[in-house]
Amino acid sequence: MLRSSLIAASAVVLCATSSAQQQVQAQKIISPIRDAGTYHVATGTWTRTGSSANLGPDVIYSATAPSGYFGVGWEGGTGVDEGSLPGTGSPYGGSQDCYSVDGFLFSYCCLDVSVDWTWSFYDSYVPCDLVGAPANCSNKAGGDTNVTAPGASACWFVIMDLAGGGEVNLGADGGTCAPGYQGGGLGLDHFGIAHVWATPSGGTTGPILDGYDPAWATPGDGTCYNSAISCGAGNTGLGAEDFFAIEGGGLSPGCYWFGGYTNTNGCGGPSQGPGAQFTMEMYTDCAASGDCSGGTVCGTQYCDTNPVQNGNIAADNCTLDGSSVNVTVSDCGTALFAYLNIALGSTTFTDPPGSVGDLCLTGNGPIGRYNADLQSPQGSGSYTTDIYNGNTGGGAGNLPSPPGGQLTSGDTWNIQGWQRMPAGGATTWSAALAMTFN
Repeated sequence: MLRSSLIAASAVVLCATSSAQQQVQAQKIISPIRDAGTYHVATGTWTRTGSSANLGPDVIYSATAPSGYFGVGWEGGTGVDEGSLPGTGSPYGGSQDCYSVDGFLFSYCCLDVSVDWTWSFYDSYVPCDLVGAPANCSNKAGGDTNVTAPGASACWFVIMDLAGGGEVNLGADGGTCAPGYQGGGLGLDHFGIAHVWATPSGGTTGPILDGYDPAWATPGDGTCYNSAISCGAGNTGLGAEDFFAIEGGGLSPGCYWFGGYTNTNGCGGPSQGPGAQFTMEMYTDCAASGDCSGGTVCGTQYCDTNPVQNGNIAADNCTLDGSSVNVTVSDCGTALFAYLNIALGSTTFTDPPGSVGDLCLTGNGPIGRYNADLQSPQGSGSYTTDIYNGNTGGGAGNLPSPPGGQLTSGDTWNIQGWQRMPAGGATTWSAALAMTFN
């Protein structure tokens, strides 16, 4: 299936609220949807005219069914939308169990001069949940890219070119947390994409609500695993739901929609309420498998949705056999010095005294500090601590005191990096990692 074009949306009328989700506002699109160009992540540059993206030949996810509205009301906060990519064991007939996404298309309307848009992908995601909690088993697959895109009181679509090192490898059927169709009975078959929209003057901005019209556009149409087109006006994304999660932006964290989807007017016709799905079309080569073996080999990264969170975290193994258990914080910049922290708790404490970001190790006992393994990430922007053989506990899997004791098979501990930034900068926190040892 070759890439499809973005279809201009048509106007609709909002319907009443439901008690199932909290409602946020939708506004009619304010202009025809214009082409903002292609943003090349590898070089940080734009191509404003013509097609120059190094995109795969196939569409693996298509949510373009028109609604005529865009969502507003949580500017500056995080909105997390969802969808599904089918694996080889899926009844939808997926060709791979890991897809290398080398580009995608999104769209928005902005009543300001420009918008800063930051995005992240999760290949294991519980729909309408907030990414980050270990119990939710969310695995961050890539992103954290910030793009300054045009506003000018208009609506736009943008193609993100991820080729050249920015590709995102997404596990099919919910990825690494509960692999396989239906997640071994857990029903965890979704990916998530987190969006943050911020403008210089706080102007109204938000995603165009395309991609949810299951009455007239069969979910999964227009992709390499289902080339059929049931509605020429646009496609409904596989796994799309009529709700999404919001955290921040002046709203209470939780599940939101725009009043409930209905459409009795046929394919591409004006509906009586927009679905809570954001425009998204994702490109890959469906004949080639991606590599989902990298990143967090064991454990689940969480506490990574705050825009000021500083660094990702991963471990090379979770096996307590006397060898190394290396935990690495990467992308933390030019910190002067840094060390890991460990605790049983996973509750979030935002901007603790003297620091910025989320400390996510509170709520269940004391926090231990690997301060005898102090390191300097300057230059490299990363640091690694062997938490089994580290100096702080004296090796042999001994934990810092507090909390004391040893790493033991079957136990789950939460680990997070702390960094002291150069003069004038605050101390910061990395994402956190929940590790269950064996």
